[in-house]
Amino acid sequence: MKCLPAAKRNLAGAIRLLDVAAIICVLGVLAFVVALGMRSAEEKALRAQCRNNLMHIGTALKQYSLANAGSLPDCSPANPEFAGGAWPWDISTNLVSELARLGAGRDSLYCPANPAMNTLEHWEFWRFTHTSIRVISYGMLFYGQGQEPRTYWRKNLLGDGVTPPAKTELGFDGTVSMDDDFIHIRGTWTDRSNHVRGSQPMGGNILFEDQHVDWRKFEQMQPRFSTFPPATWYF
Repeated sequence: MKCLPAAKRNLAGAIRLLDVAAIICVLGVLAFVVALGMRSAEEKALRAQCRNNLMHIGTALKQYSLANAGSLPDCSPANPEFAGGAWPWDISTNLVSELARLGAGRDSLYCPANPAMNTLEHWEFWRFTHTSIRVISYGMLFYGQGQEPRTYWRKNLLGDGVTPPAKTELGFDGTVSMDDDFIHIRGTWTDRSNHVRGSQPMGGNILFEDQHVDWRKFEQMQPRFSTFPPATWYF
């Protein structure tokens, strides 16, 4: 019977160990939930800042349209002042200066969720390639944009001829892939899509012709067109 006290002590010790393990497990779960909440809050803040950027761009383009008989910038070769862009995020240095004059400066042209694109190499792309453009992190659907299909060229703020301005996209978060890779977009530089979690895109903000901006989940996006070298653009 002398073994009973020892057995009780062993049982009590085991219970204490289980209690400690349970507490550690609960603390781990709580830490995970807090981390998720912090990440979610940060992502929402970045989306809100991004939304404001696109609204600034939309307001600037509205002012441009009012001063130019209702037209949006002509980026075709017929207008050398604004020509030169190939991919959606290639914008003429002159057009960027015009947007800045109208209130959409440099910081408005780069998504805060992708700060790696707001660099000297992208901003002064023309210095490295002898092409008079800046590479921003938003895709714009300007008339004459080199590698965009004509069906996406926006000449004014009146809709695309089928859908009204409130449903006609004008600009979008750079969400682009090469071989289903959204993180390594290889051009002159290696870039990535704007709003990602790990290696997966979450979605992006969309600027419409009536100047409102909506968040669109990636699951709701569609592959719209491809540019060369083969890159697929989503919005």
